[in-house]
Amino acid sequence: MAGPAINPETGEFMQPGLCPFNPEKGRRECPPASEKDCVVVEKVFDQCFKEDIIVKNFSVPKGPGEPCEKVDLTRVDRVECEVLSAECVVVDVSPPIADNIRIITVRQDVEVKIELFDDSGHKPKLLCTFTETITDFFNQVQLYVPPAGVLFGPDGGPFVFCEVVNSTCFCSPETVTEGEPVKNVICTVKICKIIEVTAFVKLLIPVYGFCVPRPCEAAPQQKEIECPPIEDLFPPQQEIEDP
Repeated sequence: MAGPAINPETGEFMQPGLCPFNPEKGRRECPPASEKDCVVVEKVFDQCFKEDIIVKNFSVPKGPGEPCEKVDLTRVDRVECEVLSAECVVVDVSPPIADNIRIITVRQDVEVKIELFDDSGHKPKLLCTFTETITDFFNQVQLYVPPAGVLFGPDGGPFVFCEVVNSTCFCSPETVTEGEPVKNVICTVKICKIIEVTAFVKLLIPVYGFCVPRPCEAAPQQKEIECPPIEDLFPPQQEIEDP
């Protein structure tokens, strides 16, 4: 088994990062590996990214006890929207279609904050704020999903994940006759997500040795101090004048 990762050419400890640049060959070159090792890793078998656009119509909550109950909705000029949370949930993985290609069905769970504004005065006035959730938007993608391996069984995968990596939203009041109250807002939510399939495997890889941590760098001091403060440790002595 290899010891600490040491560059055999320089004798220095190796750290993760770019390989040294060889000026003679005009490219980066890594030193030769010290051995080959078999390691257990979570391998990505397939992955894809997808942007979804969700358009929803929400009723303004103006009933008894609701956020916009006592608001004059004829004064709504503008609607602002903010995504509070966005999650992607895998709800189904189909049997293989061909060569372990399967249909992955995912659901979006989104919570948005909606604010209604009156811009008619000198300063915009917030009329009311409410939240809405979206839990009924589904879509499907095709990915390679291998069967469970004999070595690790079901505990080793495959695992199908879906993660939202970016999101935004935009809302506008419905078009109504002048003087009529706004009863609905139309919101467009954009979601960027990554769907991936992983499983644990035993992988044979070249290695340099075990990783050795570099020394920690001390945080910079904001103000230097005297340590120890010799002059302050003891009470002053009586000064005696020479005869």
